[in-house]
Amino acid sequence: MHTLSRMNTPEIKQTFNSIEEKFRYAEQLEHVGRFNDALLLYQQITKAQPRWPFGYFGVGSAYYGIGKFENARRSIRKAIELKENHSAFHGKIADVYNRLDDIDNALKSADRAIELEPTNSFYLVTKASILRYNGENQLAFNLLDDAIQNGDRSDLLVRIYASLCGSLDRPNDGILVLEPLTQTVHSDPMITATHLFVLSKLFDQAGDYARAYECARHASELRGDVYNIEDRENLINERISVWTKERFQSMPKSRVSSDKPVFIVGMPRSGTTLIEQIIAAHPLAYGCGELIGVIAAANEIASETKSQTLQSTIESLKPASLDRVARRLLKEMEKQAPKGEKPIRITDKMPLNFQHIGLIEILFPNAKIIHCQRHVLDNFISCYLLDFAGLNNQAYTYDPVNFAHFYSLYLKYMDHWKSVCSIPILDVSYEDTIADQRAMTERILEFLQLEWDDQCMSFFETKRAVNTASVEQVRKKIYTSSKARWKNYESHLAPVQEALAKFGVEY
Repeated sequence: MHTLSRMNTPEIKQTFNSIEEKFRYAEQLEHVGRFNDALLLYQQITKAQPRWPFGYFGVGSAYYGIGKFENARRSIRKAIELKENHSAFHGKIADVYNRLDDIDNALKSADRAIELEPTNSFYLVTKASILRYNGENQLAFNLLDDAIQNGDRSDLLVRIYASLCGSLDRPNDGILVLEPLTQTVHSDPMITATHLFVLSKLFDQAGDYARAYECARHASELRGDVYNIEDRENLINERISVWTKERFQSMPKSRVSSDKPVFIVGMPRSGTTLIEQIIAAHPLAYGCGELIGVIAAANEIASETKSQTLQSTIESLKPASLDRVARRLLKEMEKQAPKGEKPIRITDKMPLNFQHIGLIEILFPNAKIIHCQRHVLDNFISCYLLDFAGLNNQAYTYDPVNFAHFYSLYLKYMDHWKSVCSIPILDVSYEDTIADQRAMTERILEFLQLEWDDQCMSFFETKRAVNTASVEQVRKKIYTSSKARWKNYESHLAPVQEALAKFGVEY
């Protein structure tokens, strides 16, 4: 079936010999990112076996993958009610509480998982990650250091420990403990790739740029994720041909009039987390992080219309359907804010929503878009040295040519939306932000119709979980070392520079 986000996937298996087999199949769907399909199967399991706790755990896990954290909390709580002494339930709900900014319950749940299974280092890492996401790097390090000193060399624990060494400005200590794991043949090359990406960051921090780039190159080769240039070209061309200015003028829009939603878009690693953190420091704003609600809405709308083409999907849109989807998305965003807070602006910083600005406008006619921009070569290096595996996989980042191509499409998307949409879009330069934070903050707050507040200048003191790759940067005052970072890698940049020229990207 054709959807607004063009996510064609194989049909779900329907016949199973047991509940356990169905559960394992649903877990496999989750592993490849098919959370909605997995959720459907898990819900079928809970209906057939309402006293089987693992079904509810699966439902909660799938909701977590979709980004519906309150739903995830309720489902996993049900699993715990049915089987309180299962460590995985407590470990998972710890992650959920962290995403809901309920840090006390996150840490309590992690502690309960550790209590139930003290020899499983995974739960130590869970607790350390929660501490780290909330700015407690030293406590997180101390927790894992005890295990390291006792000889624990499990892959995940060592990798997170090494990363924390970097966070505490001890990159060489991190290199010392992690590098041996990258020199051992692992049964799963993806684990080696993940180690190499962390090692790349540590070498970068230590100023050994040649080894940093080499680690990233080797890791990218191991990842080997497929990026199809032709498919990407076909998709954007179809979208542009359908989302025209003439069609926008006659297209139905939802009647949800809220001006709370603010969508922060741009290339990954372009400053979206920094901008959200500045906004979230305002007492009348809240930052939700990266939500997948817009992408899920695209699939939901397309599924309802049962259309086979994008054009027929757009032509079949009904105000009532748009109203329902927009109300649900808004409610999910509002639920992210801690109890008692009443923000008048709520941000979603999923960068790749730049592909769906047309959909955002018809769902939230009074929303605003903040478009983050960064020098393309700095953007490339920041992406290339980072592991986007898992839920945030960005296959184009593993190859300089593919990055250049995707970057050219990103520019094409933004040019198109600006020519056909009426939704307000504010361009924010990363370089201008770090050069004069106050001036840019004033621009942003004026755009969002928020009064000036000094707390926005001290965004790094904001007590909220940050669950993205920029967790370290937004805990610090603005610094300029990330500007013109590409110059450290100038001898490696010919392939991406040639590809940018080939695809018409000027900089």
